[in-house]
Amino acid sequence: MGIFRFFLAVFVLLSHAGLRVQGLNPGVVAVFVFYAVSGYVMAALIQRHYSAPAKTLHFSGARLLRIYPQYAFYALATAAWLFTLGHPTSFLAPDPSALEWANNLLIVPLNYFMYNGADRFTLVPPAWSLGAELAFYVLAPWLWRGWPWALALGALSVCMEALAWHGVLQSDWWGYRLLPGVLWVFVLGMALHRYQQSRPTASHRAVFCLPIVATCVAWYLNHRGFLALPYVRETLVGVGLGVPLVFWLSSHRFVNWHLQRLDAVLGDTSYGVFLNHFLFIWCLDLGAPQAWHEWALLLTVSVTASVLTQRWLEQPALRWRRYLRL
Repeated sequence: MGIFRFFLAVFVLLSHAGLRVQGLNPGVVAVFVFYAVSGYVMAALIQRHYSAPAKTLHFSGARLLRIYPQYAFYALATAAWLFTLGHPTSFLAPDPSALEWANNLLIVPLNYFMYNGADRFTLVPPAWSLGAELAFYVLAPWLWRGWPWALALGALSVCMEALAWHGVLQSDWWGYRLLPGVLWVFVLGMALHRYQQSRPTASHRAVFCLPIVATCVAWYLNHRGFLALPYVRETLVGVGLGVPLVFWLSSHRFVNWHLQRLDAVLGDTSYGVFLNHFLFIWCLDLGAPQAWHEWALLLTVSVTASVLTQRWLEQPALRWRRYLRL
């Protein structure tokens, strides 16, 4: 799923540069699909390397080694730019407090910006979703080993999502960002991996019913006047189209060696693109790009930087992550 993850990251970049598709925010769709991808990949990793309870801390350590090297680099690069050549933005207050620095170091508090004001000073603005990811990583080994509890918590999360879709809860916060409202998507990703192996035919049929279910839910919400709530349409697109794509792609492998290599390279590049694009939007002073060459410049600089940081920062950490799998 490397090529797929790369395009999801590009959609996030383009959405923050102002791209909209028929009024939809492609970055929101991409992040929602990223949740399912994360659930699927974590299930595969836990089953293969961390299924024993004694391996839980090893799993947490490996995840931190995955998240932090490139994140720390781009956070520090943004701080260096801001306090030397840069200027304040809506995410970069010029006078951050010690608590606001701590929020960026810990990442998880960034997911609660709507309550703690962390978005006043966020060095890597998309990192609010990393906060949700890190919270899920804490739960993931226990969810995998206690699968009935995972299904129960997933069902409760679906109920919370339904309340958000009906406007009872804030649809942006509880239907898209905060872990209690989106945990069911992570669990759905885990279920894709679990049932793909044990019940392949049934899981195949169930997954490819999702577009029908999402369409019916969209029709109902539109009839009730709730479909226009923030990000409701995007989350339904993510579930109805993105999740079946995750399932289909995970069931197929490239035979051609060159495509395998391209898939691996683009997958490795995707995380850096997700992290660094705000910095380059600010550094290049692009605002909302209008001309094609501005979009191309932003994407080229972002991808190039990601290739370099993946090579020099993430690959050395990968050796330690492999050690933790032993």
